Amino acid sequence: MKPILQNLLDHLQEDYPVKRIEVCAHSTLVTSRFSGMASTIIGSQPHGEELVSQAGYLLQKTALELAAFSLSGNTLEAGIGLATINSLIDPPPVNSEKINVADLLAEKGKERKIVLIGHFPFIPKLKRVADTVWVIDLNPGEGEFSPSDAPRLLPEADIVAMTANTLITNAAEEYIRLCKSTALKIMMGPSTPMTPLLFDHGLDILAGVRITDADLVHRFIAQGASFSQVRGVEKLTLLK
Repeated sequence: MKPILQNLLDHLQEDYPVKRIEVCAHSTLVTSRFSGMASTIIGSQPHGEELVSQAGYLLQKTALELAAFSLSGNTLEAGIGLATINSLIDPPPVNSEKINVADLLAEKGKERKIVLIGHFPFIPKLKRVADTVWVIDLNPGEGEFSPSDAPRLLPEADIVAMTANTLITNAAEEYIRLCKSTALKIMMGPSTPMTPLLFDHGLDILAGVRITDADLVHRFIAQGASFSQVRGVEKLTLLK
């Protein structure tokens, strides 16, 4: 099977002009057919050495051309590309389930082993009900683990919930591969492409957003808002 991002790109049929690109402190917003978001991830290169190709002229590209940035090894470019993919995907049906993913994890995770890839605000809630909660993060805190620990932890997990930022860092497929076949696998966060195509790659639940007011989203992210502060989005969940 093709890699996730290549599969998504191959299923994008119609091209559209790019109307807006906003790369802000925490989030990137792109408007083409619709509006889409992704996280802004700055790489580890020294200041000024990780450049976005053709910055200042990206609005001259079509949406499909910009979406191809998702394959870049430069995480700033990859975030722009993923936000563009999300701006081209048909929105989930209006009747998509509005499930609180933290509540879902707490319900499914009772007395089970959970791996979270990314740092989420509901970790304390899960620790009260789960048998074990392991957190893997690029910048692990006390008691957390680094990506190098994934081969040891993921095969033991009953539930794996990963940030969609793993698509930007090109780690998602390896994490999915390391999961045992019976594990419940969730991708979550505003970067998540809300398309059933991801179910073909082993995921079971997608928890992402639909942008309902791009101007309002822009106002918040342009002022440095983290996603929890952003307004103008609707949280949605797709089940396999």
